[in-house]
Amino acid sequence: MTEEQVQYWFDLFGNLGYIVGFLLPFIEAFIPILPIIVFVIVNVNAYGFIIGTLLAWMGTVAGSYIVFLFFRRLTHTRYMKKIQQRTSVQRLIHFIDRKGVLPIFILMCFPFTPSALVNIVASLSHIKAHAYLTVLIASKFVMIGLVGWLGNDITTLFTSPTRLITIIIVILIVWFVGRKIEKHFMHSSEE
Repeated sequence: MTEEQVQYWFDLFGNLGYIVGFLLPFIEAFIPILPIIVFVIVNVNAYGFIIGTLLAWMGTVAGSYIVFLFFRRLTHTRYMKKIQQRTSVQRLIHFIDRKGVLPIFILMCFPFTPSALVNIVASLSHIKAHAYLTVLIASKFVMIGLVGWLGNDITTLFTSPTRLITIIIVILIVWFVGRKIEKHFMHSSEE
């Protein structure tokens, strides 16, 4: 893909209005296979760092909180009770109930954490809805801000190999640290 093609997509995206910048991260909360990182980078490049970051942040927080509330409503259904009976889910729910919101905050700060899974498991725990909203607001701000900063001027990636290498190294470090923390919190043998 050439620089002109990338610029064309940013211009097209920017002309559709701010609502698209909000809706794409919002929808990603419901369909976790969608690339939140791409949406944030496009937002930042289409609307500028501050507006693009705010749109992505508001969209992902709103979507994640609605997923949390939706599954919280379904807690007593047969299907959700079946999910709650899984050993790994029980362990994570118990861990959240014992340790509080700090592990959720740490997990949600990393862009590679399966946030839909965290939203669903948190909805099954005894965490209060307002406490979870506070954690979402703070952790998603860190995550979206980091991704937005890394992808702030994507067109320079084509002209500055040093910036590209730096971004790749930072993303790999964040991914590695996130996987280690996720493994610790989600697969801890002592819990």
